[in-house]
Amino acid sequence: MKNKNQSNSYSKKERQRIIMATAGILCIIIGFTGLLLFGVRRCTKDDNPDNGFVMDDNAVEGGWNKVDEDKVRENLNASVEEGYINISMNTTPVFENGKAEGNLMIVNETINKYPQKVIITRNDNGDVIYESKGIPVGSKIEKAMLSENLPAGTYECTAMFHNMNPDTGESLGCAGAIITITVKN
Repeated sequence: MKNKNQSNSYSKKERQRIIMATAGILCIIIGFTGLLLFGVRRCTKDDNPDNGFVMDDNAVEGGWNKVDEDKVRENLNASVEEGYINISMNTTPVFENGKAEGNLMIVNETINKYPQKVIITRNDNGDVIYESKGIPVGSKIEKAMLSENLPAGTYECTAMFHNMNPDTGESLGCAGAIITITVKN
């Protein structure tokens, strides 16, 4: 039984020591975790591509000036925006049987700039089991049949979305997602 005068609390100095020790241990753990995740490697003589060091004659003093930085950033942003592709579909479509329509729900979001073409390929054998025609921006394909009569089962597939040039039909870039198709019967 505890006496009323006994205390479970630590003195201020003891609390500070415990906090400092805990913080120190935490720093060591974080540092060690960082080493495991990112690795540290010192350069060796073998890393040196050449045993001599000579200044490059093509190097001139200076860096990007502010106007150049802004222009580069503007060009990069325009390139990223031009090639941006937002993909959207049901990642677990279900088909009643191999000849029935399934709930693909492929959407060419209004944020995209180009029509899209979607090609679904089985990951186990590479067979193309679905290929859409052009899907206009802001449009969707809710249901569709597969081009192959698959037996009942679950199939891991890749759905590749291609941005298509509406004038030439050329693919301007693509993005993909892993999906799982289920055929019930």
